[in-house]
Amino acid sequence: MAKLELSEETKTGLEAVGAADLLIAVSVQVDEDQLRAAATQSVLSMDAADHTSDLRTVVAFPGVSKVETADEIERDQAATGRSLRFLPYSLPSGDSSRIPWLAPSSTYQALFGMARELGVSACAVIGFDLAALETNFLGPMLAPVLEKRCELAMPLYAMGKFDGLLNSSILAPLTRALYGKRVRFPLAPDFCISARMLPELEVALQRTTAQGQDLFWPATEAAMRDCGIRQVYVDTRHLPAADGVDLSTILAQTVGPLFAEMATNAPLWQRVRGSQPVEILGTAVAPPADGHPADTTPMLETFQLGFRNLQEVWSLVLPPVTLLELKRLARVTVDRFHMPDELWVRIVYDFALAHRLRTLSRTHLLGALTPLYLGWVASYALEVGSAGPAEAEQRLEKLARAYEDGKPYLLSRWRWPDRFNP
Repeated sequence: MAKLELSEETKTGLEAVGAADLLIAVSVQVDEDQLRAAATQSVLSMDAADHTSDLRTVVAFPGVSKVETADEIERDQAATGRSLRFLPYSLPSGDSSRIPWLAPSSTYQALFGMARELGVSACAVIGFDLAALETNFLGPMLAPVLEKRCELAMPLYAMGKFDGLLNSSILAPLTRALYGKRVRFPLAPDFCISARMLPELEVALQRTTAQGQDLFWPATEAAMRDCGIRQVYVDTRHLPAADGVDLSTILAQTVGPLFAEMATNAPLWQRVRGSQPVEILGTAVAPPADGHPADTTPMLETFQLGFRNLQEVWSLVLPPVTLLELKRLARVTVDRFHMPDELWVRIVYDFALAHRLRTLSRTHLLGALTPLYLGWVASYALEVGSAGPAEAEQRLEKLARAYEDGKPYLLSRWRWPDRFNP
């Protein structure tokens, strides 16, 4: 497996910069003028207590590669009082159907390759948009990495009770049950990583790309290597753009790669029992105020339509006892609709197994999961509609524990896939 080759223009830029202590790596396309303003202000506002004022800092971003002029370098350094350079780099060619804010593995290969070439001590990855650079993110997130208290710092975003439900219902509790670390946002677009992890991560990303997988899970990679992880409260909030990406596509491009990672890492996660908390740093940020109550009617209609039209597909994935429970759910009135945690966990585990066995086309498989996911969302929304943030968080913690309690079911099905469990 060969390392990703950086473009000649990017190599020229790296040679012009020479060496650096800190790389702020932007992984998605952003407006260059906005980036320069946000990055300059963010670097300037880093707390002096973080001991970053003397760090040679490089901001790498996708753009037209060019070497900064002496005047531009002098301007950037004068604005912040420190060594600051901006380095455009060429993004590897990607799939045009990919969700725009989801950086592929090849982008992280390029970023980590630049970090290695520059010889940095730490790398702060900025994804999705510029929100992390427009809030108090860099100082608190970089501190534990630069102080060698951990190899990976992951953010704890302040979320409303109806925000990030795909993460809360599948991504976070499933990775917690598999790898034994309680990381709240395992696919966070923003994180800080120590240079000590970079060589192993480059190898892992080469393997991921060679196997046709296209997502990078920093918390999973750290957990598998028993690297130190910290979570940090941040006031950053990402607002998804209304770009017309449908739910089935999002499931296919996030949950699908997570299922693929399960097959690759099965020898490891099958030995993990329970989970351990990950140390949290900083002060919790108040979540945003709740908006309008969630409209569960279209979700339940999609769930019921799925039950009528997808029974043949579901019967290839789910055991008879689960199908019976779904049949009961499809007939209850809205006020009585409740999807038990144990049922939802078994559904996710069975879909993960079907993904591994290629029981049917993986695209169709994730499409068939969509109405079931909406059924879970409707159930959750009905349950926590009048609950406060703390109660909603406790409800999600209960779900995460159900994933751990249900892991023996996953192990049994994984090892003996031809036998449906009653």
